[in-house]
Amino acid sequence: GSAYDRGVNTFSPEGRLYQIEYAMAATNLGSTSVGIQTAEGVLIAAEKRLPAKLVDPDSLNKIAEIDSHIAAVMSGRTTDARILVDTARVAATNHRFTYD
Repeated sequence: GSAYDRGVNTFSPEGRLYQIEYAMAATNLGSTSVGIQTAEGVLIAAEKRLPAKLVDPDSLNKIAEIDSHIAAVMSGRTTDARILVDTARVAATNHRFTYD
């Protein structure tokens, strides 16, 4: 990479922001997810895209439980999302111990 793709506010000589372009390209790799709230509850759905033919579809989990009343849907890189889910679980546990 060049020196112009290291920062989100560094323009290339052509006037391009490479980090923004990389982020936009990464969003195109994500899968569709949706959440719907009704009076009776919440429906969460996620599309499973298999990255390779050898991947077992049952091994992919795009919906994660944060707490008994909180869930999350992953629509991008699941490795990145798992870190965020773990962080949210710790925060939910801390909140439960502090306020319950």
